[in-house]
Amino acid sequence: MTDGQAQSKGANKRTSSTVLSMKSQSEGTISVNFVSAPDGAALTGGASGQRSLNLGTVSQAGGAQTVNVQVQKLPGRFVVTTRFGMSIQNGAQHAASAAVLAALAAPDPAYTFRLDGMTLETVPQLVQGQARIGPTIMHRLEIEVPTSLTEKNSQLHNAIIFQVIPN
Repeated sequence: MTDGQAQSKGANKRTSSTVLSMKSQSEGTISVNFVSAPDGAALTGGASGQRSLNLGTVSQAGGAQTVNVQVQKLPGRFVVTTRFGMSIQNGAQHAASAAVLAALAAPDPAYTFRLDGMTLETVPQLVQGQARIGPTIMHRLEIEVPTSLTEKNSQLHNAIIFQVIPN
């Protein structure tokens, strides 16, 4: 899940925090864990598998207030970026790689989500066809926010759904 806001056009107002929740799950012998990237926003949470990626307060005028969260200003929009890691484990060791797909649960036409440069939609998109099982693989999350959104109408709630299929 992610919560995000933009600011009023031309204003220096701050917006509320942006949080991306990621849940680690196991199905059969495959398990997926989300971890903090050395150059990404810190993941919090833990034992229950529920993890949150807190992007903090972000605005076009004020930038990001959280370490390792970048804001790129573009005409009519800004892009909030950070990195996170995903570790795929296979307890039975029957597969050396897995396909990783990602989709948005409920896209909002005002925002654009990209994972490793690929625009996410409701239909799962292939992010990585042969992700190695074992090592942590770093991913780049980008959220594009139009500057036409005001603080009042810029709430963002969403989920990124990952599918990992051994191959």
